[in-house]
Amino acid sequence: MQKRLTSIAAALLLAALGTGAQAQNLITAGDFEMATVATDSFETYSNLGGWAATQWGSDSSSGTHKIVDVAGNQFMQFGGGDSAYTSFGVGTGGDYMLSFDYDGSGFWALYNQDLSSWVSPGPLVQFNGMGTDTTLLTLSGNTNYKLFFGSVGAGLPGLMAGAQLDNVSMTAVSPVPEPESYAMLMAGLGVLGFMGRRRQR
Repeated sequence: MQKRLTSIAAALLLAALGTGAQAQNLITAGDFEMATVATDSFETYSNLGGWAATQWGSDSSSGTHKIVDVAGNQFMQFGGGDSAYTSFGVGTGGDYMLSFDYDGSGFWALYNQDLSSWVSPGPLVQFNGMGTDTTLLTLSGNTNYKLFFGSVGAGLPGLMAGAQLDNVSMTAVSPVPEPESYAMLMAGLGVLGFMGRRRQR
């Protein structure tokens, strides 16, 4: 009986520690994978699964963007001067990591809708070339944000017109355990406490 209780307690504690370890991505459709886009083709959208075309600093529709498929990998493609944004909410405040893959020249910006202020290091953060960008950001709890991406137009020295974007994520640096995790942890500790009282008797 004691061995069985020890096993149950250990299982509950391990499950509690394991739950919540995976950080949730707050960005919807950040991988831009669309079943309607055939391999080695593209589709043009003005509003796409959580992403909308817009002008910098404005919510008015300004154009379209493409989802391009190259050998089964899909990504968003901006023409020169095009941009898009996605909205998301943060429940628990803290440190979050913004990450995205890019190819081309463009900008990104993060806007706090509730405080009407920029959270990114400047209203426009530039990227150029090809690679992965990661930025640590401190976000407020119970707050709504807009994440903007855009490409540069033609004619700027040293920069390419247009950009490609993929694998956009915003994840907590230290994931907060979910309520279920606390419940399993308390159950495991309760079993251990019960076993301790039995030994004392």
